[in-house]
Amino acid sequence: MKKLLVISDSHGHRANISAVLGRALDADIIIHLGDYSRDARYIRDCTKLAVYSLRGNCDFGSDGQDELELNIEGVRVLALHGHKQSVKSSLLRLGLYAREKQADLALFGHTHIPVERRFHGVRLYNPGSLGEPRILRPSYGIVHLDNGNIKITTMKL
Repeated sequence: MKKLLVISDSHGHRANISAVLGRALDADIIIHLGDYSRDARYIRDCTKLAVYSLRGNCDFGSDGQDELELNIEGVRVLALHGHKQSVKSSLLRLGLYAREKQADLALFGHTHIPVERRFHGVRLYNPGSLGEPRILRPSYGIVHLDNGNIKITTMKL
């Protein structure tokens, strides 16, 4: 079993990042879904875990990737920020793109609102915003992957 810590839209709020890292010490992998991908450098400095960083619409000049495909514990994971799939309007383009990529799980951010949906066999998950949430409190995701199974929990700070 692997535990993923999924963070998005941190926007430089390092105190929130530190708080989350203190809560998720047993994570195996950290994925930062963009918007202030440079915060991923800070995360790397704070932990010895594998940290993947994706470029969001506010990451001008970033060396982060636009998207990431991983196979973890029998689960095909697609991770991206979501702005290129217009996720603020609809999850249709993201769902179709994730199916095209044969993903089991698509991780995305951009909307600053946590959401979990199923789209024709693909789980779509947004952990919300760690830095500037649109509703309630800052949030992040914990995703457990085990032998093809996916368990997702959205956590609030």
